[in-house]
This record gives sequence, structure tokens and C-alpha cells, in this order.
Amino acid sequence: MENELKYRNEDDKCYGAAGMTIGLLVFNGDKMLSSVSVDAPAGEMMELTDDFYFSGNPQISASVVWRTLYQNFGLSVAMMISNAMCRRMVLDSAMVAPEVRRVLIERAAQEGASACGLDEDECREMFDRTYTQLFRVFNHRGVQSVAHEFAGTLKRRRHLSRFEVLDELRVLNSL
Repeated sequence: MENELKYRNEDDKCYGAAGMTIGLLVFNGDKMLSSVSVDAPAGEMMELTDDFYFSGNPQISASVVWRTLYQNFGLSVAMMISNAMCRRMVLDSAMVAPEVRRVLIERAAQEGASACGLDEDECREMFDRTYTQLFRVFNHRGVQSVAHEFAGTLKRRRHLSRFEVLDELRVLNSL
């Protein structure tokens, strides 16, 4: 089943990176982005700020720490789903396969349990809510056009800084 998530080729990888970037922006996580590089190994294409990897601080209340961890978990789920959706819905003009969705749900549940202590139902609720919102995003013709252009830019330029990404994707604000 893990083969379902592996990149088939460079185009697939570029669309995956484009999807993760778009998903991060849709969920207002742009401040967490440092850069995107399609030359990086598959799990490291998105370079995120240290704030994303926040694990706690004894000077901050437990509830603030948990909310931060929960928000960052939500961004992880959004990037994971966006990666799959952009590759299938935009690149392949197809739906995300049910078996891929199942693997994504399993990964989200594992990460939610370890990052925030969420149970399976809580992870599933967040996943379903995020999936529904991103389905609407990647089903939008304007977003698909932007994703095609951005994936092409990534393929040509290989590495984009946060500011270059924001400049390339500024058109999303008008959709």
C-alpha cells in the first residue's frame, strides 16, 4: 500500500510539492514555510520553520502548547492530503483512490496520537473536515490552473524560497 504514495516520476513529485504548498497556504500556514525543493528527498521537500517543530516550552501554559501542537498537526494533515489530491486530481484528472485515502487516514491517526495524544475518532474528524475542504479547493478550475503553473515552475527552478512561493501563488488570493 505504501507504493500508492510513492512518487512515480519527477512530474508526480513536482505536483506533490505544489499540492503541499497550496494546502499549507489554504490553511494559513505560510508563516511556517521556509522553502520548497524538489531535489530534496521525498519527505524533505518542504523546509519548514522551527516554529512548526515546536515541542513545548516550560514557560508556556500546557493549553497553549497543546493548541500549537494541534494546529501544526492540522497543517501536516492538510499537506499530506494536498499532496495526494494535487497529484491525482490535477495531474491525473482522477479521484484519490480509496486505498490511498485509507493509508492517509492511518498516517494521520498515527501522527495525531503521537503529536497531540488524539484518539482515532478525533483524528478521523479532523481528516474528514480537511479532506472535504481540500476536495473543493483542488476541484476548482482556477486552483488547478495555478497548480499546473506552480508545478511547472518547481520543475524548472527546482528550489523556491518562501517569498518566491508567495509571489508565485499570490493569484490564489483572488480565487
